[in-house]
Amino acid sequence: MESTITRGSKSGLRERVALVNMPFAGANRPSIQCGLLKAGLVREGHDVDVHYLNLELAAELGEETYRKLSDLRWDHLLGEWLFSAAAFGPREDEEEYRDAHPSLQETLKQLERDFDELRRMRNELFPQLIARWADRIDWGAYRIVGFTSTFEQNVSSLALARRIKEKWPEVVIVFGGANYDGEMGPEYVRAFPWIDYAVVGEGDRALPALVARVASNESALDVPGVAGRREDGAVKNGSAPIIRDLDALPDPDYDDFFAALMRLGRQEVLGEALPLLLFESARGCWWGAKHHCTFCGLNALGMTYRSKSPERVHDELRRQSARYQIANFEAVDNILDMRYLEALCRPLIEDRVDYSIFYEVKANLKREQLHTLSRAGIRILQPGIESLSTHVLKLMRKGTTMLQNVRLMKWAHYYGISVAWNLLTGFPGETLEDYERQARLMPLLVHLPPPSGGGSIWMERFSPYFMEDSFPVTDLEPWKAYSYVYPPELDARKIAYFFTYTMGDVVPGESLKDVQLGIEHWQKRWTESSKRPILVYQRAPDWIQIVDQRDAADTNVHAFQGLEAAAYELCGDTSTPPRVAGELGAEADDVEAALRKFCDLGLMIEEDGRYLSLALPVNANW
Repeated sequence: MESTITRGSKSGLRERVALVNMPFAGANRPSIQCGLLKAGLVREGHDVDVHYLNLELAAELGEETYRKLSDLRWDHLLGEWLFSAAAFGPREDEEEYRDAHPSLQETLKQLERDFDELRRMRNELFPQLIARWADRIDWGAYRIVGFTSTFEQNVSSLALARRIKEKWPEVVIVFGGANYDGEMGPEYVRAFPWIDYAVVGEGDRALPALVARVASNESALDVPGVAGRREDGAVKNGSAPIIRDLDALPDPDYDDFFAALMRLGRQEVLGEALPLLLFESARGCWWGAKHHCTFCGLNALGMTYRSKSPERVHDELRRQSARYQIANFEAVDNILDMRYLEALCRPLIEDRVDYSIFYEVKANLKREQLHTLSRAGIRILQPGIESLSTHVLKLMRKGTTMLQNVRLMKWAHYYGISVAWNLLTGFPGETLEDYERQARLMPLLVHLPPPSGGGSIWMERFSPYFMEDSFPVTDLEPWKAYSYVYPPELDARKIAYFFTYTMGDVVPGESLKDVQLGIEHWQKRWTESSKRPILVYQRAPDWIQIVDQRDAADTNVHAFQGLEAAAYELCGDTSTPPRVAGELGAEADDVEAALRKFCDLGLMIEEDGRYLSLALPVNANW
């Protein structure tokens, strides 16, 4: 292959680089990893193309099938298994794989396909696609081909990288992304000779430095965070230093995504879904840096919290929205910078734009804060609710309470914010009473959006349960599916992200039926009922009327006057009897009696002397 080096980059040498976003990355959003890396490399003077082959597969399979394959998260690693024959060759253990994973039956039901169809995908369609992608694109025109790998896009990437290396051995193959953090990246480099380098950790500086070394025909092993084979066969380890000044990073370049979407046809790729833009305003987790949630494996070894200035985030949203004519955004941050509640949200409100933005937040937000987020266009939140038991929340180091979680659910619903949450179990130290209380609480909350589901936690690499010795965790083993996906020369213990385990001091699953039934009933009331449950109050001078339609078969109406009416409203954002009494100039005993009356009627909940009204105001403008 002739050298593609030309003069023109800041380092003096200019390279052609390909970045690849493989299945099963979601088709409705561009890759922020590829977008950021392309922008950084272009700023250094290199020529970069991003190939969105995940969109190619979405067009091939159809929007619905591809979306389901992208969204399904089960213990059988189906997306990886489907590409494993293309990557490593056919195997004779397909029936064993099916028998070892009972959850596959539910997946087949959701996909509306049988196992034989998946086998044909695995053994015929997907190897043909990999061959087509390897032949159709002139990979030999690039000096470097880089693959981003997160969740179930690793084996498809390995399959294509192998074919490229076989056909163009001079091309330098680089891998990076969450699947290559820690010891995972070096192990892939050791096991698969078609990988030249892996970037371990944040690639914003490491990849441009690697490209500069390759352009100069030098080894990149001296670049911090770059893993590769030494002459003695050993593999270099170590993570890239974290980026501290996020304002210095460029805006992600998503031009290739929209070009591919236009070429393939938006309807064919997305159906009726709308594309959205990913953006990044922070890295790490400010809460996790203090108290790492026990089951969370996010951030790997980069927990240190860093955020962009509010002004930079505001300007970036404006630039990206204008550039791509998109108003739907999703923050990839692990947690919202609390500065943004004023310094970012206020300018967004003043802009009077119709953004729809997703953010992850801590669940202790109050009513006015949620109102501000809603007015700023932040319409979807993932607050990490996880439980309706304060004791269980303490066990997982969430730093929130049951009342705070319910308060967030209540006011987010009132202000038109969707809340994504699950109810988790399986924390050492939990008690049966923790879950009996949650089961009793659920019928009071059916007027609020239900959890997406519930169940025991997964064991994730990098979580405290995985990393620390102080928890009663035994029998740690990589998910069985890894052995049906990867060849035996790879050490599954070093590359697995999910593990089976035994956890001591937990409530047995068979004792949690009431909680699971409560979740299912709650979900059905929102999905199958012709009339969703309601609990609202109407306000009039000196009295309120509460309309309770949480029971599908009955409607209850309550009227309260004077002190009771005022006390109920004052507990809308949680309060205590002494505080309410002080605001009303009343006796604390009289206030407490009124609040306990509301609790007896199921219109209010209490914990540790704090009270929260459950009914939502009818007036949408309060």
